[in-house]
Parts: sequence; structure tokens; C-alpha cells
Amino acid sequence: MTDNKIVELTPFRADLTRALARRGERLLAASDLPAEVAGLEPLEAYYIVREIGLDQALPILLQLNQEQLEACIDLDCWNRYDFAVDSLDEWLSAFALAGPGKLATAFFSLNYVLQLLFLTKTVTVYDPDTDQVPPEDEENETTRAMTPDGFYLLELKSEISLKTHPFTLLDALYQHDSTAAHELLSQIRVDLETQIEEEALRFRNCRMEDIGFVAPDEASVLFSRPPTHQPLPRTKEALDNAITRVPSVYASPLIETTLLQQALALIVDKDFLSRLEQEIVWAINSAIIAYGEKTHDIKQIMDIAERVRDTISLGLESLSTQQENLPPEGADAAVKAAALLDIWCITDLFRHGFAATLDLRQEARQAMQEPAFRAWYELPEMEQSDEPGDRLERAFVTALLGRHPLHGGFDPAKAEKTKAFVDLAELHAAHGRLKRLVERIRCSA
Repeated sequence: MTDNKIVELTPFRADLTRALARRGERLLAASDLPAEVAGLEPLEAYYIVREIGLDQALPILLQLNQEQLEACIDLDCWNRYDFAVDSLDEWLSAFALAGPGKLATAFFSLNYVLQLLFLTKTVTVYDPDTDQVPPEDEENETTRAMTPDGFYLLELKSEISLKTHPFTLLDALYQHDSTAAHELLSQIRVDLETQIEEEALRFRNCRMEDIGFVAPDEASVLFSRPPTHQPLPRTKEALDNAITRVPSVYASPLIETTLLQQALALIVDKDFLSRLEQEIVWAINSAIIAYGEKTHDIKQIMDIAERVRDTISLGLESLSTQQENLPPEGADAAVKAAALLDIWCITDLFRHGFAATLDLRQEARQAMQEPAFRAWYELPEMEQSDEPGDRLERAFVTALLGRHPLHGGFDPAKAEKTKAFVDLAELHAAHGRLKRLVERIRCSA
């Protein structure tokens, strides 16, 4: 084997290699699946299940502990502030394939308020002895049933179609623990749905913050200008939080060669490397919220991880250039970037990378003030040129005008594809491309 094919297993690469070994297909083939699943952090468990799909992940689902399953539901079953009943139904339906006992066990392992919320969203509970029960609606075919203990009359709410019928779930709950099932129905009969949902959301948000998915206003800090003064050297101890390592979904983009990866490869202090990895995961999780994305689309999540990786790399190069006026090259660039990791937190490095793109966005906005350029940009699709290059140029401008200026219009096969600017050379090329485009449109007007 030649030397140029040898990849040095630095501590950072070793961490990522271990993360990639925990991918879903490999996990399913593990000789001791219960032990492997027990060793997963909640965020890792969620991404692994999502990566292989709920329909294929049943062996893993059955091994999830309460904290892991709760994280999965927190991540997958809310649309910002609204509970997604159909999403939780998908997870419950997967457990239902293993039988009513497993379905009931999974449901009862959820946070109590979440149990209340799902049931209050799907059934109305009446006490026939004390409540005024409305007559059945024959036109809408009201679906009703008595509970197995004969205490309550249940009426199915018809707003949404579910894979697992709520009555099937309740039957499983009564078989598993009739007392607990009765208490749930007694509670939702008297509590307001809005109060239950508000309380469930509050608990969920607290758990989400523990794994780095902060509130949208806090996540939006990523898209703000960074501090102007260099901070003092920071502590190198690992953070005390629920995330201690990089999930495999994030590891795949991070292992690719970038300035960030090269800088991290020089970090040998185990605790400091752990802290940096935690901060990177935190930044990616915050970016998911800031971009307004959901976590169930693994391809989209990997794209965001790449954006964060590249924007941090751009921030490292931008800071290095500010210090010496010229960007360092080769091994010297990695050394200087590693030194910056000693000083700046990962979030601020992202913000420096973001700030480096703002002049380009401003130039694009200024171009849009010119009538000829705006007319070209807003030309109806049916009137646009058939030239592939024209379509790419519009995609290029569109990507620059966003909240986070991105590099677009580079893929003839998929004009709308975007990525973050990874270095100053890409930014410089984009400045030149925009300038030439503006001049061309001026001349043709």
C-alpha cells in the first residue's frame, strides 16, 4: 500500500468511525442487539430508526428504553407548537405489529401528559350516568363503544384517519393495565384539551433543549453577526449534557475533508475534543430549528450538517485571514484553525462564517433594485430562456437572497440544489459571477 492511501486515525476520525459503525443496518445485524441499543444515546437511537424506516426498525423499537422512545416522539411528533397525532400513530402502529402487549407497553412508557394528549385528540369520553351524551349522528356515522370495565362511553373523533384505531389501542391498554387505562380516561374527561397540549409542549420543549434543539428565537442566533472582540481562551472540559458523541447521521458529513475536519484532527486532548464534538452537534441541532426543518428527513438533515460544517470552515478561514490579511495555506491553515478552536466556541465560528457571506447577499439585493435585473429575475417561467445557463443564474441569485446566503446554480441537472460556501475562494468566485451577471443584464436591457 502506498503512503498516499494511508488515512491517519486521529482521535477525531476514530470518534467518527465509531459513530458510523452504529448505523442502522449494522445495528440490526448485531449479535447482541439489546446491549447495542441500550448503549445508544436518545438522539442516536432516533436517527437510526428514521434512517432504516419504522417499517424495518421493529427489532430496534422493541429494545428502546423510555428515554430513547420519548426522544423519538419529541423529535418526530410535533410541528413546531402543534402536536401531530398522525405521526405518533405511525410509531404506535409499528409497535402494534408486535402485538397488543408491546403496543400497550410502548404507550405507557411515554410521558403521562403525552398519553393524555394523544387520547384527548382521538376520543371523547362520556360518563353515561352523569354526562349529557349527545344523540348519535347518523349522517356522519358516529363511532362509539363502551370501555371494557363499563364505566365510560367512548366516541371516536373523526378529524383524522389513523392506522391504529384508538379503540384498538385502548383495548390493549385495558388488557395490560386496566387501572392505568381507567385513570387516563378519567383525566381526559375533565381536563381541557388546550391545557393538556400546552403542558405537553412545555415538557417536550424542556427535553428538546436538553439535546440541543432550542427554541426558534434562540436558534436564530446562528444567523446574527458574531462578536467583534476575540474572547479569552475557554475551558476545555466536556459539557455536562445529554449529548456526549456525534450521531452517525452527522458523522458522515463531518468525516469529509474540510478546514474544520483538518483542525479537529489536530486536537489530541480527549476532553476538549469531546466538548468540540458536543458543540458541533449542538450547532447542527440549532441549525435544524433555525432553518425550520423537521428531523424525519434524513437527507435534509445531512444537508444541514454539511452546511454547518462548511460555514464553520468558512468562519475559521475568515478569522485566520483577519489576523494575517492573507489566508494561510496547507498544513499552516489547519494549525491556525486549530488554534482558533481554543478560543472561539463552535456557534461563534458558524456566525463568523455566516457574516462572511453577508456582503454577497447585500450585492444581490442591490442588484434586485435595478429595474432591468429585477425584470429578468421575475420573468414568468413560460417567458424565460431555454438556455440551461439562464436557469442556473436565477437559482444562483435565489440562493444568495435567502436568510443564510448559499451557493446555488452550480448543478445543471438540479438547478435548485444549494450548499454553503466552504471557503473564501468560493465566495470570491461568487462575487465575480454576480458582477458579470449584473453587467450582462445591463448591457442586454
